Amino acid sequence: MTTIAAHAQSAKAWDKRGQKAEAREDYDEAYEDYGKARAKAPKDLRYKTRLERIRFQAAAMHVDRGRVLRQSGDLTGAMTEFSRAIMIDPSDQAAEQEMAIAQQQLNALGAPKATAEPEQKPSDSQSELRSLSGVTYLKPMSDTLVTLHMVEDTKVIYQAIGKAVGINVLFDPDYTSKRIPIDLTNMTYSDALRVVGTLAGTFYKTVTPNTIFVAQNTRTKRTDLDEVAVQTFYLTNASQAADATEILTAIRNLLDTGVKVYLVPSQNAIVMRATPDQLMLAQKLLNDLDRAKPEVVVDVAVLEVNRDKIRNLGITLPQSIELTPQVATTTSSSSSSSTTTTASLTLNNLAHLNANNFGVTIGGGTLTALLSDSDTRVLQNPKIRATDGQKASLKIGSRIPIATGSYSAGVSTGVSSVGVQTQFTYIDVGVNIEMTPTVHYDHEVTLKMKIEVSSETGQTTISDVTEPIISQRTIDQTIQLKEGEPSILAGLLDLEDTRSNSGTPGLAELPLLKYVFGTQSKEVKRDEVVFVLIPHIVRESVLTRLNTRAIDTGTGSSVELRRDADLHSDAYVEPNPYKPSTSDTTAANAASSMVQLMQQQAQRPGPGEIAPGVPLPSTASSVAAGPPVNLSVVPPNGTQAVGTTFQTSVMLNNGRDVYSVPLQLQFDPKVLELVNVDAGEFLGKDGQAVSLVHRDEGNGLVTISTSRPPGVAGMSGQGNLCTLTFKAKAAGDSTLALVRVGAKNSAQANLPAVGSQAVVHVK
Repeated sequence: MTTIAAHAQSAKAWDKRGQKAEAREDYDEAYEDYGKARAKAPKDLRYKTRLERIRFQAAAMHVDRGRVLRQSGDLTGAMTEFSRAIMIDPSDQAAEQEMAIAQQQLNALGAPKATAEPEQKPSDSQSELRSLSGVTYLKPMSDTLVTLHMVEDTKVIYQAIGKAVGINVLFDPDYTSKRIPIDLTNMTYSDALRVVGTLAGTFYKTVTPNTIFVAQNTRTKRTDLDEVAVQTFYLTNASQAADATEILTAIRNLLDTGVKVYLVPSQNAIVMRATPDQLMLAQKLLNDLDRAKPEVVVDVAVLEVNRDKIRNLGITLPQSIELTPQVATTTSSSSSSSTTTTASLTLNNLAHLNANNFGVTIGGGTLTALLSDSDTRVLQNPKIRATDGQKASLKIGSRIPIATGSYSAGVSTGVSSVGVQTQFTYIDVGVNIEMTPTVHYDHEVTLKMKIEVSSETGQTTISDVTEPIISQRTIDQTIQLKEGEPSILAGLLDLEDTRSNSGTPGLAELPLLKYVFGTQSKEVKRDEVVFVLIPHIVRESVLTRLNTRAIDTGTGSSVELRRDADLHSDAYVEPNPYKPSTSDTTAANAASSMVQLMQQQAQRPGPGEIAPGVPLPSTASSVAAGPPVNLSVVPPNGTQAVGTTFQTSVMLNNGRDVYSVPLQLQFDPKVLELVNVDAGEFLGKDGQAVSLVHRDEGNGLVTISTSRPPGVAGMSGQGNLCTLTFKAKAAGDSTLALVRVGAKNSAQANLPAVGSQAVVHVK
C-alpha cells in the first residue's frame, strides 16, 4: 500500500475528494476539500466557484444542527454549531441571530458573561454635549411597600406616602385639595401615587430624583407642567424611503397631534420633541417596527427530459412499372463516319406491334432497417436570494434579436439608395426568474414567482426576414411553503406515439407478410418538464418579549407609562418552534424523482384494468414471500372540536425493499375536510428525496402516491409513510379507511399489501 501525504495531493485530487464528499452530502468535508483545492490553484475559477457554492450549504447545515441542539437544551453545543457556521460563512446573518439568542439563554441560566470592553474616554468636543442634563426620573430613598387605610385630605395622603418612601411632595398653588377615602395594602410607591392621582384627579411632575410636584390633572396644566425632551432615533433597517415613511406615519398616528416629529431621510433618522413617556413609547415602537428584514434563498430546479425513439423496418417492393412505345432504329456506317436513324411511329407499326416495340421501366425496391433512440436531459438549477417583500430577478441565458418593423430611410433623408431599414429588439432566452418572497414568523414563506425557461428551437421566414422560433415553459403563481419544503410548481408530460405503414396494398396489411411487402415505421416522443423549488430562510426577524407583550400607556388624554421592576426578561419568543426540515434534499433531486413519478402516473388504467392502488393478485412479477406490507391509519387521541385541525398518520409495517406506495383513503366529507398531505420519514430515512403527490378525487376520496428517487434501493422495516392534516367541519364520526393499497419494490415488482381503517370523533 502506498500512502500519499496530504500536502502532496494536487488541486485536482482535492477537488475530486470534495465532489465525492458533496455527493454523499458531507458538506463539512466538501468545504475543507474545496478550500484546499482553491489554495493549491487560486487562479482556477472552477475551484473558487465550487467553494463558494458549498459554503452556504455547509453553514446552513450547522445552523440547523444548532437549532436542534438549542431546542433540546444543549446550549453549549448549539453555540459551537453556530460559531462553526459563522466561521464558514461570515455573512450568514441567521447564524449570528441564533448565536445571540443562545447567548441570551445562557446568560439567563447564570452562565458567565463576556467581559465588556472599557469605554473610551469622550473627546473634548463631546464633553459639553454630555454635560447636558437628561430626563429626570424619580428615585425614592426607600422601596418600602405602602399600606394606608384612611379618609383624609389629598395633600395629607401625598405627604404620608412621601414620608414612607423618602420623597418630597410639593403642591401647585392653584390646586384645591379634597377629602378622599384611600385603602392601600402593600403597594409600591409608583402604584400608590397612581391610585391617589386617579381618585383625586391629580398628576405629579418629577422635579428632582426625590421631589415631585402635584397639580390638578387638566389639559392646561398638562401643557404647562409636562416636561418636554428632544431625542434622535436612528433607523438601522430602513433600506428605502418608504420604510422610514411607514414608521414615521405609525408614530404620528399613535401619539398626540401636539408631538413634533420629523424624518431626516439623508441620515435615516427621526427627531422627536415630546414628553419622556412619549419618547419612551416611540422608542418601543421603533424597536418593534425597525427590524431586519428576513431573507430567503430559493433553490430552483427546472428538469426537462426529451426522448425520441424511431424504428423503421420492412421491404419496399417496386411500386410502379412504366411502358414506353418505341420503334426500331437504323444504323449505317462508312469508313469515315457512322449514322443512326430513328424511324417515326406509323400506323403500320401499330398494326404489327410486338414485344420489341415496348420499353419497360421498373422502379427500385428498398430494404429498410433503422433504429434511432435519442435521450436528452437538461437540468437548470439556479439559486436566488431575496429580501422579504422585495422583488428579485435572475436571468441566465442570452439575448436574441427579433425584427419588430421596418422603415424606408430614403423618405426622411432624401437618398433613395439607402433602402428599407429593419428595426430589431432583443428578448431574453434561457432561465428567467422573478420572485417576491414574504417570510412569516411561523417559518413559512409565501412566494410570488414567475419562472420562464425558453430556448430557440428553429427559424422561420416572414416577409423575407428570418425570425427565430422560441419555445417557452412558464409558471406564474403564488404559493406558501414551509422552510425547506420541496414544492412542484408545474409538471408537463407530453407523449406522442406515431405509427405508419407503407407498402403494397393488401399484402402490406397481413401479419408477418407486412414486413416483406411494406415498411413499418414507429416513432415515440416523450417530453417531461418539472419545476421544483425549495425555500431556505437565511435571515430571520428575531422577536423578543419586548415586541410581543402589551404595555400600559395611560389614558386617552395623555400618555403615562408604568414601570415594573420585575419585567426585565427579553426571552426569545417563537410563535411556532422552529423544526428543521427532515428532508435533506435539493430541488435537483426532487425534480429527478418527480419525472419518474409522472411517467408512472401517465399510464392510465383502461377498462377492465386494475387501478394502481388496488392490491394485485399473485403473478410472476409479484413478490409473495413473507407477510404482506401492512398499512394502518393512526387516528388522533381523544375527541376533536369543530373548527380545529388535527393530523392522522399512515403507518407502514413489515416493509421489505419498499420503493413506492400508492393508496386511496376514504373519509366523510360532511364531517372532515382535507387540508394537506405531507411525506413521512419512512421512505426518506437514509436522506434520499421522497416524492409525494396527492389528488382530492371528491366525495371524501383522496389518492396518494409516494416513491423514492430512481436507481436507489427500497426501505425496510416500519415507520410513518405519510401524514394527513384534516379540519373538523361538523360534529359526528368519520371513518378513515384505506380502500385501495399497493406497494412496489426497487425492481418494480408488486408487493402484497393490506390496509385498515380507524374512526375519528368530532363534537
